[in-house]
Amino acid sequence: MTLQDFKLKMISELSSIYEMDELNSIFNLLSEDYLKIPRSKILLADEIDLNESNQTLFQSALERLKTHEPIQYVLGKTSFMDMEFMVNSSVLIPRPETEELVRLILKEDLDGKEILDIGTGSGCIAISLAKNLPNAKVSAIDISEDALAVAKKNAKLNNVEVNFINADIFNYESEKIYDIVVSNPPYVTESEKVLMKKNVLDFEPEIALFVDNTDPLTYYYEIIDLLKSNLNLEGYLFFEINNKYYNEIKEHLIHNGFQVNSFNDFSGSKRFIFAKMIYITPPTLY
Repeated sequence: MTLQDFKLKMISELSSIYEMDELNSIFNLLSEDYLKIPRSKILLADEIDLNESNQTLFQSALERLKTHEPIQYVLGKTSFMDMEFMVNSSVLIPRPETEELVRLILKEDLDGKEILDIGTGSGCIAISLAKNLPNAKVSAIDISEDALAVAKKNAKLNNVEVNFINADIFNYESEKIYDIVVSNPPYVTESEKVLMKKNVLDFEPEIALFVDNTDPLTYYYEIIDLLKSNLNLEGYLFFEINNKYYNEIKEHLIHNGFQVNSFNDFSGSKRFIFAKMIYITPPTLY
């Protein structure tokens, strides 16, 4: 079997699941990873004969892709902020929108600051900030031990130091004071599941994606309350949000002492909130 033979087979068997541009991208990713061919030369490699070992690799990937498993999980890795990150079903696959968030944050003068990433998952935000802000002290929290195991491997892979903390944000207490807090918490409501693709619903961790319809802002409100004790006055909070709830989050932040700015994502939706703490309000008593 040649590489071109496999491509035709893949297109035939996956065309009902993926658009043609997605299939071409998947084929290129598999070829780059399994054959170590630079993407610029893949078109010239159509007639390469796949040995038995490579045929097994490609066929195994094809069978997994037929189940709608994301190509990033099939390969066990993805690219984010021009770095490589290991991923598996314990962590969300980093999204382009989150890369936008990181790039926006890096426009600020944050080197040397104390930074906390809440709900770190694969560690993509915390590690990217640590990589680009070598004098910053970066910590990252996640409730999932499995997710933190992946994040720790990614920190080592990208040669950065991050202080990882296994904790539930709803029970987290610390005397540590941070200059910057960033979070991309779960914000997709259960009712929005019908809009999600099978590759997301069947493979990515629900705990990192979905919130109850009756309390969609629970993570945001908990984080904001936490920061009354753990964020410096004039410190910054950076959120990725569900644009449907922008006004509610903005009003809650203002009520709790923050000055709020928003930024749109590449689709034009309000996706990011940058908030500066201008006065401290008492923590909410439960």
